[in-house]
Amino acid sequence: MSRKKLDQLFRAARTVTGLGPSAGFADQVLRALRQEPPPPLAPPGEPALFDELNALFPRLAVAALVLMALGVAANLVLGASELTDWGDGVTQLSTQWFLLPKGF
Repeated sequence: MSRKKLDQLFRAARTVTGLGPSAGFADQVLRALRQEPPPPLAPPGEPALFDELNALFPRLAVAALVLMALGVAANLVLGASELTDWGDGVTQLSTQWFLLPKGF
């Protein structure tokens, strides 16, 4: 497209007034929204997937917190018993308990 045609097109576009909504458009939209029921998320009597996840989330959160607390407690116990690593603890337990002499 030539420069002259582009300038002519832009000049014509500047002079055109914008089209606005018809009178009472907002009232028509609100009336339509009031008349239309919201679409159901799931069939009646059958919970949706997100409803089930929403009900399950508190239990999952508590289980995650319990697991984290167990890990922190195990770390504190290992630190108090002067073990530096989980592997050291397993090694020490195996030498103390599993390889006891027969006379015990």
